[in-house]
Amino acid sequence: KAPAAPAAKPAAASAAPAAAGGTMFPVKNLELMDGDTVEKLSGMRKVVAQRMYTSAVEIPSVTQTVKADVTRLMALRQKMKEEARHFAVNDWILKAVAKALRKHPEMLVSLDGDQVIHRAHVNLGMAVALDAGLIVPVIRDADLLGLEALSAKAKDLAARARDNQLGADEYKGSTFTVSNLGMFGVESFTPII
Repeated sequence: KAPAAPAAKPAAASAAPAAAGGTMFPVKNLELMDGDTVEKLSGMRKVVAQRMYTSAVEIPSVTQTVKADVTRLMALRQKMKEEARHFAVNDWILKAVAKALRKHPEMLVSLDGDQVIHRAHVNLGMAVALDAGLIVPVIRDADLLGLEALSAKAKDLAARARDNQLGADEYKGSTFTVSNLGMFGVESFTPII
């Protein structure tokens, strides 16, 4: 007969609300199991966790899904690729979103307490996954950029985000965010804002 496994010990954490500088979300005192390790959140991961929790708690979620036939777009993309003008599908999505927001400014708004802010600029946030979390660099006035300039800006921001070389002003001020998981075969998802 095998010896009984030692009883699991709960993580040492206070159930009381955190003081300033602590976590902004409730402590669950999850039970640790044999072999588990605990790592404190720090830096970017802590900010991402706090903002995602706040977003999930405070912002109502609405999901609407529409399928689009992009057969002609993919043919155009292939033709341009043969002409050594390569654009990622995400470049076309960014361009379409920027044009749609300029055409439909009622979508380019923010709610702040009891007031609605009508945004003057199409500053597209572009979600970029990093090992340490998620960062959203901003393409300012994206609606004023041609496809080539938009593509170059998106590639530059994504590369510098992955290399941790963005300035603070390059991931602030987004008025609309695009998050694309199509390259992973995902057809529909509901991101946390």
